Amino acid sequence: MRARPRLFALSAAMLAFSLAFPLWAAPDDKPRPPEAAAMHLYGIPAGVDLEKLVGKPKLASTFYYLFNDPASNERRLAGYAEVHAVFDIPLEQLVAVSLDFESFPSYVPRIMSTSILASDESSWQLHYNVGIKFMGLGVEYESIFETVRETLPAGAVGTRSRLVRSIDQAEFEHFTSFYFCPVTVNGKVMTFVRYFNRPGVIGPTPGMLQVLNLFAAPEAKGQVSALAKEAVRRSKLL
Repeated sequence: MRARPRLFALSAAMLAFSLAFPLWAAPDDKPRPPEAAAMHLYGIPAGVDLEKLVGKPKLASTFYYLFNDPASNERRLAGYAEVHAVFDIPLEQLVAVSLDFESFPSYVPRIMSTSILASDESSWQLHYNVGIKFMGLGVEYESIFETVRETLPAGAVGTRSRLVRSIDQAEFEHFTSFYFCPVTVNGKVMTFVRYFNRPGVIGPTPGMLQVLNLFAAPEAKGQVSALAKEAVRRSKLL
């Protein structure tokens, strides 16, 4: 079975769940936070307790909503999830893993295949195939993203991605980013990680909003944990 909605590495399980348990949800008419319009999130937010984040990715904020696009008259779903973490792992190792795109299928949840279509020293155009089998349902999605690596102040590194083309015509936009910054916790240099994922879905399936509200937090934290685990695994091979 092939389905249209796609949320990159966050959503294959969510989509399958929503197809299995169809529930309609009304649009969320609460004021949208500024993150709902951001293309990336860099920096360490004020008030973050770095010590409590060591080895424990935490959902910083999330917000999803349904709306009708006035230009296209399409029913759409949008929103974001943001995760913070601190790892006792060198920044360079985490960045290297996050940019080793062709290895994603081996450790990133839901990614079936990745290929590099074009690249230079700090930007890549990538083809993704994301899929999952859940409760007897199989879903599969394809898209093209552009990823850029940026050197930032204070020794930090940022990577940001944007949707170039949704081959399945399932998304109207999609932005993700990682922010890596050296921090000192209890006298030891570690790496602060800020992960941001903001998809935009065309024609969401019944119940997808509820499913996102249930699964966005563990899925987003799982992305960050998978990155750290892979970096640790590779360090042991050196």
